[in-house]
Amino acid sequence: MLTAQQVLDTTFTATKFREGYDVEQVDIYLDDVSATLKAYEAGGRPGPGLLTSVEARGARFSATKWREGYDVTEVDDLIDSIVGTLQSYEARPTPALHPTDAVSDAVGQQGTTAPPSPAAGAAAGDGARPLGVHDLTTQLQYARVRANGSDRLVVLLPDGSTAHVTALEAGPQGITLRTARQA
Repeated sequence: MLTAQQVLDTTFTATKFREGYDVEQVDIYLDDVSATLKAYEAGGRPGPGLLTSVEARGARFSATKWREGYDVTEVDDLIDSIVGTLQSYEARPTPALHPTDAVSDAVGQQGTTAPPSPAAGAAAGDGARPLGVHDLTTQLQYARVRANGSDRLVVLLPDGSTAHVTALEAGPQGITLRTARQA
């Protein structure tokens, strides 16, 4: 089975005076495949905006001949592997929700003002292991899938209110999210 990183690390033979696939279109497709695989790798199931095996198989790219493209056979072989990987994931049973999913569900939802369930609060409260950048990114991608592709990021504040994330700052002590309270 392919991983998201293997898909991103794939290189193809460049074509110039023979037919190939449009480089930009293939790269966009591979980014979409990688996002889908990351959702599966995080233990989730992709939703709207991410690829199914049927959609992956149906990918079509413009042909190039007098400009650089990717080797058709190499791209088609990778697509076959991608489809096989997606079919393997799709055949697995749907994962059960983890208690912290209630917290992640607030990510991307508009008008979210209710605090998470007590079980989620305990999981996300004091004493919880701090998330690293990789874990946070993975959870945000998975939450975005469940939030129907919304990019809106909302955080739950200690007083139970919510705030929009307006900026991100990186410094020697870590990453700080700047917020503005919701009306």
